[in-house]
Amino acid sequence: MAQTIEVSLIDVLNKIETKIDHLDKSIDAKIEKLDSKIDKLDNKIDAVETKLESKIEKLETSMNNRFNTLTLGFLGIFGVLTGGILAILGKIAFFPNP
Repeated sequence: MAQTIEVSLIDVLNKIETKIDHLDKSIDAKIEKLDSKIDKLDNKIDAVETKLESKIEKLETSMNNRFNTLTLGFLGIFGVLTGGILAILGKIAFFPNP
């Protein structure tokens, strides 16, 4: 035996609209939560970026200092060797052995 059920179309539409509103609020809440998490991640990334920039700057300074030390050491040794060679050549040129 079949029973006929009469449901008002307006009632069905109202229920659907209520469910849509509920889902819309749920989605909005989740979007706000995601935005909050994204903001936190942005702040963390900014903090890491500043730390990395600081470390890179320190490493550049350290490398420059080492390079300067090596350059000065090399030029010092080169200068001493050049001076010694020039002294020997000067002695040979100006004071030849008789």
